[in-house]
Amino acid sequence: MIGAFLVMLREGFEATLLVAIVLAYLVKIDHRKGFRGVWYGLGAAVLVSLAVAGALFATASGLGGTAGALFKAGTMWIAVGFLTYMVLWMKRQSRTVAQGLRHGVDDAVEKGGMFALATLVFVMVLREGIETGLFMFGVSQTSTPLGVIVGGVAGLAGAVGLGYAVYVGGKKIDLGVFFKVTGVLLIIVAAGLMARGVAIIELEGLIPAFFYPLWDVTHVGFLSSESVLGQFLTAFLGWDAKPDLLEFVAWAGYLLGVGYFFLRPVSATSARTAGAHS
Repeated sequence: MIGAFLVMLREGFEATLLVAIVLAYLVKIDHRKGFRGVWYGLGAAVLVSLAVAGALFATASGLGGTAGALFKAGTMWIAVGFLTYMVLWMKRQSRTVAQGLRHGVDDAVEKGGMFALATLVFVMVLREGIETGLFMFGVSQTSTPLGVIVGGVAGLAGAVGLGYAVYVGGKKIDLGVFFKVTGVLLIIVAAGLMARGVAIIELEGLIPAFFYPLWDVTHVGFLSSESVLGQFLTAFLGWDAKPDLLEFVAWAGYLLGVGYFFLRPVSATSARTAGAHS
């Protein structure tokens, strides 16, 4: 549940943040009639995103055996790749994304009014929507369906609330802190997805398990996969009570490697370059 909550909170807030910035800027330039185009673009992006996510889950449920294992592991790794790019990109661009969006709105208003605005919003929300579908599919492999639904709904509600707060209150939310904290938490979730993908492939016998088990605490009640704590750790950390060396290396290598690049300070030169290209 915690993984689904974080994914929906982060991805949903990115989408609502972008829409809130566009709406606030339209109010600022006294172009409220452009709101209709924003809602059209948002609605279309949500429908297409749901269709893509539905196709993804339907494909997974229709595959079995080795093909199903490869599809699940591959999709999880693709989700990890998108998530990694997303958190690192937002780290670099969070200070300039609003300025870039305002330029995009200016161009849309000048070129075609409502249709151009709808297209702008459709493209940026669709990207977030497809990413969310991938992430939710990955998280669903380490959590119960009920946990995914509850966490996803709670995260989406929080995202919409934060987006509205940005629209109404402007800079009252420290976006830098928000994206940094959620970025760290999502990197932890992604490390678990990376390791889970390895475990799925190993269970099918497609790659050998090295030094299995690296440890075995399945006999420790509160750490087993059946316990509440074990299920929480599995959903959030990708915890395995009986992993092998390759699974652990995949988890630790991703967590340390991506965590380093995400947490290291951005140099002044990099910040100026990002601003110059926005």
